[in-house]
Amino acid sequence: MAEVSVPVIDATVFMGMHHSDPELQAKSLGFFRAFYSRQVLMSFGQIGICDAIIWKKSRHLQDVYYPFMDVLHTDMDIQRRGYCNKVLKRACLEPDWAHLSVEKRLLAAHVVEHQQPFFTHDDSLRELSLLKPFLKTFPSSLSQSAFPEKLQRLYEQSMEMTIGQEDFQHVG
Repeated sequence: MAEVSVPVIDATVFMGMHHSDPELQAKSLGFFRAFYSRQVLMSFGQIGICDAIIWKKSRHLQDVYYPFMDVLHTDMDIQRRGYCNKVLKRACLEPDWAHLSVEKRLLAAHVVEHQQPFFTHDDSLRELSLLKPFLKTFPSSLSQSAFPEKLQRLYEQSMEMTIGQEDFQHVG
């Protein structure tokens, strides 16, 4: 099963590249630096959460952000996937997950069902005992640029837009 080594990321990791918290931003950039030439997986729902955060921003900020995101999604092997029936069933039946949003329960169920490595900044997910075996430590951020030159320039331009924890409210 080759899929086992493909890490799953959530919206907190992707949007973390633009987070106002420098430590969280460094962790996300370290992840993308380490995995840029490898395959990663995001669910359709987590990609939608990223879009919902951006769509709440001004048109100007969207315009400076989207060129970076578009090129990154084109150049990096980010697999996009929905959820299967086994994931849906687990998400509904885990009693310890009842306090989580549906999106978080589905994400947690996917990671557990498929036993994939998981990167997240979300404390509510990091606290789940069933997820602990799959949680991975973020690679350190060692160099200045995380991306190839053209993409790095787009990233630097996109940094006009920053997000904070409040941006995740009412989107996931």
